[in-house]
Amino acid sequence: MAAPLAQAYNPADPLGLSSGLNLLAFDNLTASGSDVEGRVAVGANAILSSYSINTKGFGALYSGNGLVVGGNLSFGNGSLWGNTLVGGNLTLGGGNAFENVSVGGNLNANGNWINANSISYAGQLSQVNPYQNPAPVQVAPGSVQTGIDFQAERVRTTSLSQTFDTLSNTGSVANVYGTLTLNANHNSLAVFDLNSTQLNGNVSLANLAADTTVLINVHGQSVDFGNHGYDNFASGRVLFNLPEATQVTFAGGITASFLAPLASFNSSNGVINGQVIVANWSGSTQVNDAAFAGAIAAVPEPETYAMLLAGLGTIGMVAKRRKKTA
Repeated sequence: MAAPLAQAYNPADPLGLSSGLNLLAFDNLTASGSDVEGRVAVGANAILSSYSINTKGFGALYSGNGLVVGGNLSFGNGSLWGNTLVGGNLTLGGGNAFENVSVGGNLNANGNWINANSISYAGQLSQVNPYQNPAPVQVAPGSVQTGIDFQAERVRTTSLSQTFDTLSNTGSVANVYGTLTLNANHNSLAVFDLNSTQLNGNVSLANLAADTTVLINVHGQSVDFGNHGYDNFASGRVLFNLPEATQVTFAGGITASFLAPLASFNSSNGVINGQVIVANWSGSTQVNDAAFAGAIAAVPEPETYAMLLAGLGTIGMVAKRRKKTA
């Protein structure tokens, strides 16, 4: 079986994600009319139409798994490159294209031709074109495994988000002629604390060193990124950490990654050059392959995540830490 898309925390990778995992949604994902250049993992159900995953043109960008869905997948019109693993049921529309697809539940083709190199299913087969080639192959129940413990990953990334939020500020914030200017002071790690209302206009980074990692902790349950400008955001070096957010709205273009493990991320258009970790994803924003490669110290050890598993249901009840001044 191909290697899982999510892995144990690795100090060399601040977000602890395997190579090329661009979008991780712990619950549901609904998307159309766009694409994710790298890998995608969804803990519950996914609905995709006019969509492509794991490609920057033609052919798989990453070998192995391209899309993993823990629950059910509804897919019509698009291309899913690499291995597609579906823990639940797969329902197809027209114009579908896979490399290899494995279904842990039922496969309903709705009379559509399945474009794939290999097709397997463990449940029931229905409405398959009588001339389908290759023919779907039935496998033993339980033999299709996603390889990801989504519950453990939710706990791990939630703890990671809370830990990043405790880091002391090393940068300064000023409003310069209507633009929120974040001054990194040439630090190797520039940490900023903002409240959600401060993100109501253009944002600019200033005084970055060649290797500066920018960590922007944003407080508030509802965060609207709007359609603003984001100047001097270096590829792979900027992370928005949203430890409290349950609703995030995005439209526009940005070069940054997002750590928002409690949030439903609603995107209407635009592009994100970075990695995204959310509870739910909905919308048509394109996600380009640009891994977060910043250096952030003072993170929990893996044993801490294991202990936190027992308290998953109480994460939302943890008292909010004292806010730091921006």
